[in-house]
Amino acid sequence: MQNENDKNVAILKYLLKHKGEVVSGEDLAFNLGISRVALNKRIKKMIEKGIPVQPIERKGYFLDKEPEVLSPEVIKAYLENPLIGQDLHVYEVVDSTNRIAKDLAFEGAPEGCTIVADYQTAGKGRLGRKWFSPPGKNLYFSVILRPRLSPMFLFQTTMISSIAVCESLRNLNIPALIKWPNDVYVNGKKICGVLNEAEIKKNFVEFVILGIGVNVNISLDEMPEDIKNIATSVYEETKNYCNRAKLLSNILDNLYKWYKRLSTGDTASLFRYWREFNFTLGKKVKVDGKLEGEAVGITPTGELLLRDDHGKITAVSSGDVVLLKK
Repeated sequence: MQNENDKNVAILKYLLKHKGEVVSGEDLAFNLGISRVALNKRIKKMIEKGIPVQPIERKGYFLDKEPEVLSPEVIKAYLENPLIGQDLHVYEVVDSTNRIAKDLAFEGAPEGCTIVADYQTAGKGRLGRKWFSPPGKNLYFSVILRPRLSPMFLFQTTMISSIAVCESLRNLNIPALIKWPNDVYVNGKKICGVLNEAEIKKNFVEFVILGIGVNVNISLDEMPEDIKNIATSVYEETKNYCNRAKLLSNILDNLYKWYKRLSTGDTASLFRYWREFNFTLGKKVKVDGKLEGEAVGITPTGELLLRDDHGKITAVSSGDVVLLKK
């Protein structure tokens, strides 16, 4: 039996399917198995949330444009996968979506549980850095996975996060690429950060939190001075505002696709796409300001392989990578 929110999702899915058409209230109520009065109450609450459904007197309801509100019913109305994002928690403000996801994971939240926030007061990046998280502009979300994976191969969950974001951005004609180990860049500027955190006990992965932040509708003028020259956003790359709810759902669908491949052991395609999207490989780089060499490959466990001028190859497990000029 559908819960209350699922009925709202079903209403929106139906209206989206018939976008631009007047939908009979009688038909919609019949398909949902609810009364016309109950349907009208639900529609009114959606309108109060900013979902652009128009009641047409004596005819039904009309949706002329795709809703953009970052709400559970809107996000799930766009979702196509059966797992990631189906258990969805949306907040106006949190300290960190990763922190909430971790708490929920310890409480037994199911795989695929997703936490979304419009605003973070203490968003986290790699190496303990702060992630700039203003309200109403970007995407900040965390996904709980419970993979049957050896801890030594956890980097592969980072790979699927970065690839999923790249694919969704490329759907918007944005030439996104991955910088080892996890960030997503466009034309040399960062558009997305990925922070994955795992709980491991007795060499067993209890859960992994995939934390993802994407710069969406923020302009350069709104960014702090210290990141203006090194960051970008969907808006800056396209000069168009993006439907955050729809972009989020597309990323979650792509994430499901790649998680399914990872879960079935199809790491060959995972590594193939990661190499295709990666712009670190084949470049001369410096790691943490000291180790230099050409990035020639990546190991199954995620280490970056550097070859120095003498042909010696060193595996690097973490660090900040800077591309060197030839």
